[in-house]
Amino acid sequence: MSHLITPDYGQQFLFPPALEDWVAKDHPVRFLREFVDQCDLEAMKFEMPTAEAGRPVYDRSLLLKIWLYGYYFRIRSTRKLEAACIDLVPLRWLCGLLVPDHNTLWRFWRDNKKPLRALFKQTVKLALNTGCVGLALQAVDGTKIPACASGYSGWSKKYMVKVLAALEATLEQTEAKIVEENTAVNPPSVRLPETLAQRDTLREKIKEGLAQLAEEKRQHYHPVEPEARRMKVQDTNRYAYNAQAVADAKEGVIVACEATRQEADAHQLVPMIEQARENLEPAKTEKTVTVADTGYGNGADVQAAADKGLPVVVPPMGEKKEHPYATKYFSVDLPAQTATCPEKRVLDYQGQTTKKGQVVQRFRCHHQDCPVRAQCTKDPKGRQIEVWPHHAAVQAMRAQLKTEPAQKLFAQRCHIIEPCFARIKQHDGFRRWTVWGLEGVQAQWALVCATLNLRILCKKWQLKQRPKPACNTAA
Repeated sequence: MSHLITPDYGQQFLFPPALEDWVAKDHPVRFLREFVDQCDLEAMKFEMPTAEAGRPVYDRSLLLKIWLYGYYFRIRSTRKLEAACIDLVPLRWLCGLLVPDHNTLWRFWRDNKKPLRALFKQTVKLALNTGCVGLALQAVDGTKIPACASGYSGWSKKYMVKVLAALEATLEQTEAKIVEENTAVNPPSVRLPETLAQRDTLREKIKEGLAQLAEEKRQHYHPVEPEARRMKVQDTNRYAYNAQAVADAKEGVIVACEATRQEADAHQLVPMIEQARENLEPAKTEKTVTVADTGYGNGADVQAAADKGLPVVVPPMGEKKEHPYATKYFSVDLPAQTATCPEKRVLDYQGQTTKKGQVVQRFRCHHQDCPVRAQCTKDPKGRQIEVWPHHAAVQAMRAQLKTEPAQKLFAQRCHIIEPCFARIKQHDGFRRWTVWGLEGVQAQWALVCATLNLRILCKKWQLKQRPKPACNTAA
């Protein structure tokens, strides 16, 4: 007969249990403690906590360990972290039975946004030193993550202009009426009622928003989070930030990360590659190839990568819009100022113009007897093409993509970077920023990416902590 096991709540210990025995030797919390203890928090410029009289002062390394534990185990709320310091045995072990309150945790986050970004670089360097980074192939991509602010409270430019006009009219009438009623009683000064002051504040806020929209040439503005921008997120337009990442092909370590306000991935290729090279030491990444999707195939970006000698494989934009007489099929010699169409007819040089700060060369076909004129253009003056300065670099990239080695490299892109975003959004449930403003978003994205790297590094560490099985030497 089996013995029924029940807990004995009155059990007494001859010796008190040691704190070190509370978690297993290969538990991730031990790795997090070891990682933070090896970091030079002073060099990374983490703020030393200070407090007023009566407030407890916790060491910065302890607070950093708690935040890393929270993101590692998907706890990103300060209040939930405070509760976890009491309820979760591994975190109690990590804290040494100390329980910092949520305000202390929040102040640490508020004062250390830049150092948290530097912490991500430490994970990259550690991954490089432990052999988790291959330095042969990496992939860059971006994902749009909705802002913390509600999208329903955003303003369109049309709405702001309409409200501003109504406010101006209302304020002028109200102010004139108040001055008229109070002139005989108290001429020196007139105090506006609270409702009028609120309207005046709203007017200034709208003017500030319209000035920002005019400067950035945008059509939408959020009064609570003005740095967020309208982006396409899952087939809907939301106020969001664009999170960028570069992942290494060997084990999926994220070697560079950034959060921007740009709605598209254009002009992010070179900055992300340069950040990855800086994090991994430039001398070790000279031959590292970076693959990216069409969103990074802006002609200016392809040219910039070529000028800096950065090996990239990226399809130029507009490749899906096939046309038998597209500009890419024309043979162009810019120094000689000549262009030849697919029908071997030479176009006439029409001079140059300036677009988006770049000099664009123009060529026009005047061959009225061309048999494919109707298929080539509907312009009665003849087909005109515009050749940008990056034309040669884009053509070279198209030729490279036709080769088998480049096609094999590009085929690996989705297997390198996409799983990283899948882990962040699905496994970690990180589908919306929980902080406000661009600086906070950049710090949070760095911490999220650092957590992914720490999980990869922790697996390596766990293999060393587990005892090796004894070999059977019996004959």
